[in-house]
Amino acid sequence: MTATSRLGSSDPRSEGPRHGDPARIAAALERAVVVELPPALPRQRWFGAKGRAITGARLRDCGELGRAAWLVLVDVTFAQGPDETYAVPLVLDDDARGAPGTLSLALDLGGTPTRADDAFDHPRFCLDLLAAFERESILPTVRGGSVRFVRTERFPRLGPAAPVAPRRLTGEQSNTSVVYGDVLIVKALRKVAPGPNLDYEVGEFLTFRARFPHVPPLAGAIEHAAATGETTTLAMLQRYVPSHGDGWRWALDQLGRLEPARADGASEHVFHDLFQLGVVTAALHGALASDASDPAFAPEPLTAEDVRTWGERVAGDVRRTCGAVRGRLDALPGEVAADARTLLASEPALIERARDLLALAAEPCAKIRVHGDYHLGQTLRTDAGFVILDFEGEPARPVAERRLKQCVLVDVAGMLRSLDYAVHTAVSPTGVPSPAGERWVRRANASFLEGYLDEIARAPVRLLPRSPSAFTRGLSVFELDRALYEVRYELDNRPAWLGIPLRGLARLLARERGS
Repeated sequence: MTATSRLGSSDPRSEGPRHGDPARIAAALERAVVVELPPALPRQRWFGAKGRAITGARLRDCGELGRAAWLVLVDVTFAQGPDETYAVPLVLDDDARGAPGTLSLALDLGGTPTRADDAFDHPRFCLDLLAAFERESILPTVRGGSVRFVRTERFPRLGPAAPVAPRRLTGEQSNTSVVYGDVLIVKALRKVAPGPNLDYEVGEFLTFRARFPHVPPLAGAIEHAAATGETTTLAMLQRYVPSHGDGWRWALDQLGRLEPARADGASEHVFHDLFQLGVVTAALHGALASDASDPAFAPEPLTAEDVRTWGERVAGDVRRTCGAVRGRLDALPGEVAADARTLLASEPALIERARDLLALAAEPCAKIRVHGDYHLGQTLRTDAGFVILDFEGEPARPVAERRLKQCVLVDVAGMLRSLDYAVHTAVSPTGVPSPAGERWVRRANASFLEGYLDEIARAPVRLLPRSPSAFTRGLSVFELDRALYEVRYELDNRPAWLGIPLRGLARLLARERGS
């Protein structure tokens, strides 16, 4: 099916319901953004600042994307901290009311009321996006900019019989993904920032330079070019990877099969798979370290100044996390309040433990670009093994910080914390794992680390210290830091789950340091 036949026209704006002059629509959208959007944002799954008080929203730019469809870029201001920019595609529909919980704004088009709903709930809009990729469209915005649909060499030829029926993925995520049959997947970014998007940048490197086979190949992107020339990535298009689901669901399924009375309740193949996950993770780090000619990806010596900076950041995260918990202690569920008080009492010890990162500078090794937000949910289980997704890093950190080169133990720690989370979730967020569950996570960690250490030795540069003590100390600090991030996330999103990272912090702090 060609772009023209898919849309019935060469221009996606030429068919479907019209709502009058684009300038009038833009003015109505601007009013709705100011009045209606601030109270609606905290209810959106993709809104990443639920713990911050919104003071206002204003339209940055907007443009017509398709039949009654508009891209809206919005700047959101807060009582504390920096502004954020969100991409909000909307479809104008006189009769729509939207699914419960989805975004829906009321517009007044010169006395004619209509609604603007989340565009990704409309299959026609999703097909229009795909057709725009086929044409490599460039569409104008009302403030002198443009929206560009860019393709790479991995964009497939879509014949008349191509299975491209769109399907919006569900689940908790900071972006919105739509699958086109078994061919392509578009990941629409919600929180955006000018400059190269990390996921696009890393995906392009791994697809076309490192030729790393364990990521979805990059097929294209949607970009907003402002009148000033500033470019912002709005979405990524990737080849669809058939899978059996993500690693998180897989781990929970395996844990659900545990026999509580037995230490060996898990099948051997589970630990073999986790060994292979460790191998793939190390191979990823080897791929990211493979090009010494590109300043954005070339490995660099890990210095004493690096580890001092990282240690100070971890200590700052301890103070920030404890401050957030202290400020909301009285509102926490009773079953986690005691764990929260334990964290607050441990604040000095956690700050002291951050100094253990200094051990990483005792012998030469390199820092590289890393995943930055690595956990089971960022992997897919396929017939051929694991595929790794989403290279945006921790969404709460500034983009410039996420782009910095790091110690690879950041990713290793993220996966170990994810395995611990899986065990607690399989029981319940407020429960305590059985002895069999505790044995499972110890063996799971050991299997993952064994695979990782076996493969990382083949990396083109040394990425880990040779000393077991430096390795253990550094990994423990990065696990602590990941657990601190989890505390802040759960505090803002799922307070009933707060006990998982709080108990994890207590166990990590009690763990003996490497000698």
